[in-house]
Amino acid sequence: MEFEEQARKFIEELPYRQGEYAGRNWGHPWHSLCSYHGKLKPAIAHMLVRDFTEPKDVIFDPLCGVGTIPFEACIQGRVGIGNDLSRMAYAVTKAKVQHPVKEDAYIILKRLEDYIEDNKSKFDIEPPPYSDFGFNGKIPAYFEKNTYCEILAAREFFMKRKEITGPECMVLAAMLHILHGNRPYALSRNSHPLTPYAPTGEFVYKNVIEHIHDKLNIAYKKADLSKVYTGKSIHNDFSRVTINDVGAVDWIITSPPFTGSLRFYIQNWMRLWFVGWENEDFKQADMDFLEAKQKKNMDIYFDFFEMCSNVLKSDGKMILHLGNSKVCNMAEELTKRSVKYFDVVYGGGENVAAIEKHGIADKGATFEHQYLFLQKK
Repeated sequence: MEFEEQARKFIEELPYRQGEYAGRNWGHPWHSLCSYHGKLKPAIAHMLVRDFTEPKDVIFDPLCGVGTIPFEACIQGRVGIGNDLSRMAYAVTKAKVQHPVKEDAYIILKRLEDYIEDNKSKFDIEPPPYSDFGFNGKIPAYFEKNTYCEILAAREFFMKRKEITGPECMVLAAMLHILHGNRPYALSRNSHPLTPYAPTGEFVYKNVIEHIHDKLNIAYKKADLSKVYTGKSIHNDFSRVTINDVGAVDWIITSPPFTGSLRFYIQNWMRLWFVGWENEDFKQADMDFLEAKQKKNMDIYFDFFEMCSNVLKSDGKMILHLGNSKVCNMAEELTKRSVKYFDVVYGGGENVAAIEKHGIADKGATFEHQYLFLQKK
């Protein structure tokens, strides 16, 4: 089937809204390895990979977040490659696409346990570390005192690793998932699993290692990884990615941050803090991340399309999942900036005004999801 015909059929049918795929929790259990505000719905990634690509194709997502698209590519017998500027997103993606065996993850967990035991006491000070830092509440307010000391020691353990291995990423992803939330698995007082709103409830001690162990047990028990391909995770600004990093790829499938949506680094602030962000990093984020840059000038996408063209094969194709809002019609703006390197094969969208908000009152101004189907010139 021709690319344009495939694209037209996809928009007409929106297959990820049909049957079991419409369910909020549909998909491989590792798509939920770590909660993340702004994650693409796995069923959308699944259908884009299934309906447009072929087995063994190399699929690259240069703005991958926590790796939904590259992991879905690996699940379906493709080689999934993800890139993200966020160290948190990079680590979670690496855990998914490298899917280390359980035994290797538990070796790292034991090293973490020993490190916490040897170092937690140095964080038992008054006032507690980071007493003046936080967005919805100050960090120490989320945790019982001894739990907080263990969390600080665990944070130091991971921060000492400039390049983290797949098994380390797996343990880190589990830790990030349980860091805050409103269920018994969470280390924090009662909060929200996506955005750490101000905590409520009693200060109850929770052992960090035991909770990570339980999360890993559940993750490996639920997952069938026997036929999942191994992919690659890259930690870089998209503008610096070259063909030396990813090789020549068959497809680029990606979902850039929607204009007018909530800032991911504020919504995910505690998990970013855990992977090493300090107050200055949050102040600098508006200068570094595409999400903020595009609010000032959409011309940043000239560099984006140049990079995409450089890494795609001569017959390579690209699919963009975008958001239309009162602030900006992304499909229109990106089309203008793609014409030097790409032909627009087809475009379409779906109304999402009534989209599930996951308990969050305002997820931004997006009222339509858009798709752009592009062919490299």
